Amino acid sequence: DVVISGHAQDPHGKKMSKSKGNIVEPQEMVEKFSADALRFWAAGSKLGDDLPFQEKDLMTGKKFTNKLWNASKFSVQHLQDYTPGKATEVFDLWLLSKLQKLVGHSKEAFDQYEFFKVKTETEHFFWHTFCDYYLEIIKDRLYNPTIRGVDARKSAQQGLYEALITILKLMAPIMPHITEEIYQHHFAEKEQKKSIHLSSWPIGKEEYIDEQAELIGDLGIDII
Repeated sequence: DVVISGHAQDPHGKKMSKSKGNIVEPQEMVEKFSADALRFWAAGSKLGDDLPFQEKDLMTGKKFTNKLWNASKFSVQHLQDYTPGKATEVFDLWLLSKLQKLVGHSKEAFDQYEFFKVKTETEHFFWHTFCDYYLEIIKDRLYNPTIRGVDARKSAQQGLYEALITILKLMAPIMPHITEEIYQHHFAEKEQKKSIHLSSWPIGKEEYIDEQAELIGDLGIDII
């Protein structure tokens, strides 16, 4: 199979060319924003489509990298005593159900070389479903097991661990450096693989798909 990307264009939609003097040196952008941020930008284009270059798009990639690092840092401090179990609380079931659909969509997209879909859907899931909603909702259970219950905390840990490691694996082909760094710091020992890039690709778990939990969870989000 031959996969053909489009051209990188200047901010005015013109093809970059040395003779025109409108090129941007990739190495300069890597040094300024990071290789992952440049890859994040490049993964935002459909196959065959040209992609105008703007530094603000690399800044978005850099912000995503920072958010991934900070969310992982927060999560891991609540996973020190994590042991694999089963999610039982509705918001954990809500998250894991949506996560399985993301995994399914991502596999289908990569099979069709539509990496931009994986990047866009995973970015949205991580930023909004996981960070904006889920992390905020489970904080009370994580911090206060004596009040909310030990089982409720364990359920949150299950959702937290499975979602975070899956998000990292989905983003690893696009942002290999930050995902590997987080994996080595926090997951290598538990996952028993030397590298995130040697670990198995996430497999959707049909038994996790729970339309009722999603409906209740979505209603809960609307109320909040």
